[in-house]
Amino acid sequence: MTTLSDKLSLLWPRAKAAPTEPAATLFSLRRMTSLTLGLLVVVVAVALYGIYTVVYSAPLRIQYIAWSAAGCLVILSILMLLLGRYMTARSLRHVESQLRHLARSEELEPIHGRVPGELQRVISALGDYVAHVHRKMDNLRLQKKELDIQMRVADAERRHSEAIIFSISDAVLVADSFGELVLANTAAERLFSFRLTEWRHRPIERVLNDAALSDLLREARTAGGHGVRRQVEYTALRGGRTQTYNITLSTVLDSQGQTRGVVAVFHDITREREMARMKTDFVSAVSHELKTPLSSIKAYMEMLLDGEAKDDAMREDFYKIIASETDRLQRLITKILDISRIEAGVMEVRKGSVQLNAVVQQVHDVMLPQATSKNIELTCEAAEALPTVWADRDLVYQAVLNVVSNAIKYTEAGGRVRIRTSADLEGGHLAVAVMDNGMGIRSEDLPRLFEKFFRCRNTEHVAKGTGLGLNLVKHIMETVHHGEIVVTSEYGVGTTMVLRFPLTKG
Repeated sequence: MTTLSDKLSLLWPRAKAAPTEPAATLFSLRRMTSLTLGLLVVVVAVALYGIYTVVYSAPLRIQYIAWSAAGCLVILSILMLLLGRYMTARSLRHVESQLRHLARSEELEPIHGRVPGELQRVISALGDYVAHVHRKMDNLRLQKKELDIQMRVADAERRHSEAIIFSISDAVLVADSFGELVLANTAAERLFSFRLTEWRHRPIERVLNDAALSDLLREARTAGGHGVRRQVEYTALRGGRTQTYNITLSTVLDSQGQTRGVVAVFHDITREREMARMKTDFVSAVSHELKTPLSSIKAYMEMLLDGEAKDDAMREDFYKIIASETDRLQRLITKILDISRIEAGVMEVRKGSVQLNAVVQQVHDVMLPQATSKNIELTCEAAEALPTVWADRDLVYQAVLNVVSNAIKYTEAGGRVRIRTSADLEGGHLAVAVMDNGMGIRSEDLPRLFEKFFRCRNTEHVAKGTGLGLNLVKHIMETVHHGEIVVTSEYGVGTTMVLRFPLTKG
């Protein structure tokens, strides 16, 4: 491919060789100027001759010839000057058109027209300059290509980094050395309730609207190489609840060790803290619950060993108390193990078609003696033609039994407990409702009703319990059978608990 430099090398030698051509030599500006000056000298000589003839009374014919020759020479000089000007202007226009074409397409065709010799050096210098500019342009194009490649690589790396950041479930914020937000992932937008497209390159203090957190980021940004990476724990009230975050602050440094920004990663450890607290509370509660029956068993055993039982009747009472506390301890351990198995997903579940009416009737028959002993009316209302549910019969029985047992336990003598089954085919579930007119539950206790070891303060003196029964019922309904338990209660009026089992297999 012919380059601009090659074309210039063809152009300028041709222009330099132009003076050797006869036409170019004849019509060169210098030659035409010399000819014109020569003609003017001849005109002056002829004019002087004409004056001489006039002065010395030359014949009229000679004077006419002299003045005619002078006039013709003057006209010829003027014509030559005009012709030279025309040829020069024509050559300059041709050069101008070639230069304008060069400006538009960066290509210069060889000049085929006549170029005045006086312009050859100017054109040659111009050619050298154009060739120099062309070399500069080639270098700039090469640099531009290299920069384009570097920019594409940098853009690909930036997109890759952004993809990694946006795939992180933790909130990530990136601020530059001026404290302005440059990048945030979706989790950060949700956490701090903003849109990156609207808040990019804004002061991060305005984005966070949290003075303490802004101070942490500012300290990390100004720490420089003294604190490249550190972790802090941060607690804030968001959405009406206290949340705890483990914040990793990483300072971005350049090759000179200057701070270019800071990256903050917010890992929500609220659940972990709650689980740790729940485990601590669970261990403490279990220890307390185990301590009570064990203390009773130990005390009565020591009394038996010390011979404090004077007769068989007293020893029988001690044995009954020990057996009762042992049963209580066994029930507590069984419930704890069942809950642990369900939560760990290792509970052996055997599902099949279960008739709820049969389970409810069995619970009614088992609990009737206990209700009769407290003078409580226990009734069972079974719906007709009730479909079967896909469930574990033993766990369903245990759940219904726990709810009915609680209803009887916290209902005063002379009260009423009703068990009723129903079907909601449109809603896709069967329900077992246990209704009583007992003590009821305070509204402030309802949210914590299914927590482990939680017992309502107004019922603690009425009956003994571990606070695990309803938690086990909740796990049986929701975790095992994907159903739900709904509680409505009014303190001093009564409580209704509804167990809802889905009709579909799960």
